Amino acid sequence: MIKWEDLNWYQKAAFWCVIGIVGWFAPEIALLFHFGGVEVVFAFVAYYYFPILRQIQAYIVKAKEAAALAYLTYHTSASAKPKVFFVQAAFCSLAFVLTGSVAFAGMFFMPSMVLNGVLT
Repeated sequence: MIKWEDLNWYQKAAFWCVIGIVGWFAPEIALLFHFGGVEVVFAFVAYYYFPILRQIQAYIVKAKEAAALAYLTYHTSASAKPKVFFVQAAFCSLAFVLTGSVAFAGMFFMPSMVLNGVLT
């Protein structure tokens, strides 16, 4: 464990900034610092914010799973096949050049998603 005396000045400054910000949300930090010292405050902050960190980790895991599912879905769809993609991209580009509408041009990508089983 690193002792307070072994820290550099910028590490100490960063710690004081964190303690100051945490003190706004958890005023009991001042009492802990008064009676226990810096080590007790650091341990309390780590213990106090552990559930928030776990929640953030759960969101990250869900985001990774959603990204993997989206990748797998697209990879197995008809849009990922070169012959289907080329035809759809050609029609989409032509529709965008003629109309100037991104929404209308994007509609040419819909058949591969809707008719995925028929196109493969």
